[in-house]
Amino acid sequence: MGYRKYIILSALIFAFLAGHTQENKFAVADSVAEQLYSAGNWKQLITFGNRAVADSLDFPGLRFKIAYAYFITGNYKAAITQLNKVLIDDSHNSTARIYAYYCNTYLNNNIGASYHASFLDKETLNNIKLTPFGLIDAGIETGIKLPNNDERDNGFFERINLSSRLSWRLQLEQSAIFFKQNIFRSGYKDINQTGSTDKQFEYFAKATFALNKNINLLGSYHYLYTNYRSNTYNSNLGLFGVKYASRYLDIQGDINFGRLINKSLKQYNTKLDFYPLGNLNLYSISRGSVLNYSSKNHLIYNQAIGFKVAKKTWLESSATFGNQDDYQDADGLYVYNSIDPTKFKCGETIFYQVTAHALLELNYIYEKKTDIYRSVNYNQSSVTFGISWKF
Repeated sequence: MGYRKYIILSALIFAFLAGHTQENKFAVADSVAEQLYSAGNWKQLITFGNRAVADSLDFPGLRFKIAYAYFITGNYKAAITQLNKVLIDDSHNSTARIYAYYCNTYLNNNIGASYHASFLDKETLNNIKLTPFGLIDAGIETGIKLPNNDERDNGFFERINLSSRLSWRLQLEQSAIFFKQNIFRSGYKDINQTGSTDKQFEYFAKATFALNKNINLLGSYHYLYTNYRSNTYNSNLGLFGVKYASRYLDIQGDINFGRLINKSLKQYNTKLDFYPLGNLNLYSISRGSVLNYSSKNHLIYNQAIGFKVAKKTWLESSATFGNQDDYQDADGLYVYNSIDPTKFKCGETIFYQVTAHALLELNYIYEKKTDIYRSVNYNQSSVTFGISWKF
């Protein structure tokens, strides 16, 4: 029994020394991180902090310093990941919450910012002028479609929208939309014959609920009143989806469903938002869809890439491939049920930040379309101008 006693004693001494050494390592890591933090050596702090975490030297104070360094260098996605680690240990850490709020705000993630704001005290909320109920933004779009087809007149599009916060975790976006285009019959286009007019009035509502800091639930409703050739149609469409936010990638899956022009429609979508720099200086949006309409399946793919070109200016290039007849885009906001289907679409959008509240948007789209009455292809150009105001 004697030798066993010495073995146990040796093991306890080793464990004590190892623990003491580990404590020293934590103290050294904290000291080095504090020095880098005080000196403003943000890149060195990020490198050192990530290496320390990889070596199991992980504690909230270090995580917050790493998060702050990411925040200062503009990598808001990475900062949010570090702040979430801090909040796991202390969900009421107001400093971490306010930085998480600003990171989401700078990523245009209003629901994410609002979720973190719900944990802030009244004094802090008063300082940032935020309440659980209120307006988020409002905007207007107006556009013209210019078809290279003698039997299609120019089309006109208008949309007004308003977004509001119904609670800290629930937001509502609403839009009223109008579209009009004259459709001429073959051999009858002259000053006295305008053919038939395609008119469409629409109402769109989208609700977003923050289930937690990473997962959002989406639901939308789109009503369309269509008048064409003395016929009227009432269409009702819905959407349900789930969105998950990770460090550099946001993943969304959703389904559109309902009846469009008296026919059943289903559309299954998967969307990936990629932020390689952790901000809006460079981003990619990839969306794949399977559209089932009139007992036919269509595979549609959309790709957009955006980047910051100047202090207040962004460009976004996009292309959509596949038969987009009755295709639903932007969580059901845009429904492409025009007379002639689009076979291919690409475009360019420029965003200009006029002030902290006002954003201008100018969009150009080129489309390849098919005339359904004559089975001929033609091109169409569209120009849309918009302005939005953030409250």
